[in-house]
Amino acid sequence: MRARAAAALLGVITATISAAGCFGDTPGDKNSELTVPPPKPVPAISQQGAQQVLKQYLAGITNANAKLDRTQLAKVQTGSALQLTGAQYKVFKRNDLRYWKVRYTSVLGASPKEVGYPRWFFVAATDKGAAPATRDLLVFVQDRKGTPWRVAYAPYSRVATGPLGPGVDVADYPSLVASGDSRLVAPPGKVAAVLADVVTRGGRSVFASRVAGGRFLTSSRQSLADNRRAFTGNGWSGTSKAVAARTPVYAVRTTSGGALVWFGIDFRHTYKRTGTSTGMTWQTSQYGDLHKGFGIPSTITSYVVRQERNEVVAYIPPQGKGRIVVIGNRWFPLAIAGR
Repeated sequence: MRARAAAALLGVITATISAAGCFGDTPGDKNSELTVPPPKPVPAISQQGAQQVLKQYLAGITNANAKLDRTQLAKVQTGSALQLTGAQYKVFKRNDLRYWKVRYTSVLGASPKEVGYPRWFFVAATDKGAAPATRDLLVFVQDRKGTPWRVAYAPYSRVATGPLGPGVDVADYPSLVASGDSRLVAPPGKVAAVLADVVTRGGRSVFASRVAGGRFLTSSRQSLADNRRAFTGNGWSGTSKAVAARTPVYAVRTTSGGALVWFGIDFRHTYKRTGTSTGMTWQTSQYGDLHKGFGIPSTITSYVVRQERNEVVAYIPPQGKGRIVVIGNRWFPLAIAGR
C-alpha cells in the first residue's frame, strides 16, 4: 500500500546552408556550403535542480496520497507511474485503505547527457516511511522546456542502501544507451520481451540463460502458475502470460559498459467458465477484495480479463560479462473486467 513513486538514439543533426552569391552569380558558379556542428549533449538537470525537483515531488505525492486525489497525482506523475498509482487510488478508495507517509532520507541520482526534449534523469531515494525501509528508483521526465518534471516510473528495491545492485555503478552524468545496442546481453528495447518470455516459459525460454534468478523472477513465475492452477482447476479455461508493456524504455550507461534500464512488463490473464464450476474471488491481505476494488462483483461466475503492470528496473551487462539482473519493481493491477 504505497505510492511508488526510452532513451532515444542521439541523432546527429547537420544543417547545410547554401550561400547565394551576391551581385548576380554567373551560371556554373558553385554555392559554398557551411556545416553546422551537431548540438553537444548536456546533463538533463543540475544536481541542485534535481534536489529541488525531488523536494517538489515529495510534497506533491504526499498531498495526492493523503487524499487519493488523481488530479493532484497527475501533476507529479505521468505515463506508467500515473496509470499504476491511479489504479491503486481506485482500489484504496473502494476498500478503505490508506498510504503511509513517504519519508526520503539518503538520495543517489544521475542526470544523463542529452540533446533536446523530452529529457529525463533518475533518483534512487531511500524511503524510511516504509517498514522496512525501501529505495524508490524514480525516473523524472520533462516533455518540453519549462514544463513540470514528473515521475514516469516508480519501481522500488528492497535493498535500501549501498550500491544500486551488485557491481552496478553509474556516473553522475552518464551517456544514454541506444534501444538497439547489440553489445549488451539484450538490447534495452528488447529486454522487456526477453524477461517476459522467461517469466512465461521458464526454462523452456530461449532466453532463460540470459536472465539471473531472483525474487522478481521467482515470484512472477509463481503468480502465473497460481492463476493457471486456480482457474483451470476450478473448471475455467484460458491463459496467463507475461508480455512487454507498451511503455517507454529509459536506459543509461553504467561504468562497467552495461546499462541500467527502466521498462514495463504486463501480466495478462484471460479466462472463461466452462461447464460446471464455482465462482472465483480475488482477495489479498494487503489490498483486500480486488474485484470489488475495480467495481466488478466479488465473485465472478462467467469470465475475467485482467491486466497487471510491473514497472521494472534492471541491469544489463555487456555480452559475455554476466546475466540480466532485476534490481527493483512495482506491481499492481491496471484493469479488471468480469462478471
